[in-house]
Amino acid sequence: MVTLRTHQWVNFAAFQFAWLVGVWGASAGLSWLGPIMVAAWVGAYALWQNCARDDFPLWLGAAVLGGVTDSILVWSGAMVFPESAGPGFPTTLWMLALWINFAAALRHCMGWLCGRFVLATLCGAIGGPLAYLAGDKLGALEIHLLPAVVIAWILVMPCLLMIEMKTRPRRRAASEEMEGTNTPGEIT
Repeated sequence: MVTLRTHQWVNFAAFQFAWLVGVWGASAGLSWLGPIMVAAWVGAYALWQNCARDDFPLWLGAAVLGGVTDSILVWSGAMVFPESAGPGFPTTLWMLALWINFAAALRHCMGWLCGRFVLATLCGAIGGPLAYLAGDKLGALEIHLLPAVVIAWILVMPCLLMIEMKTRPRRRAASEEMEGTNTPGEIT
């Protein structure tokens, strides 16, 4: 059974709010708003929670993977950014911030996905494209080929989980393993 602690609920709420601010900002011509919001909440969360202080490699890995993924989607014509969303070829700074936003939630409020590759891939195949479609409806981007976005997320989610595993702090992973609490799907 998955139970969330208070800091994980805060993580989830901040993740959702930052996504909304980032996408709304891009659609309103305020593309700088998302990166500032993500930096503020991620920084505050890392100051508040010791467990998030070592997440920078995960955020960086997700930003690189997301930047490559979104660039491929733009280059292939599956997605475009309107001028109002800020400079966007091959991707935008606010989209990179949203990838960091996702990574900052992955290990914490979505920790139940870590280590569960099939479940995470299924959730990514549904949730990722839905987030992009919501961004399309809000005017922050335009989806021209939805199946390409679905395929991208089917490929990206296992990669994100691998990045999460490889960047997991060794001291925390080792202590969890010794305590027998490092089981896939358990929230720490």
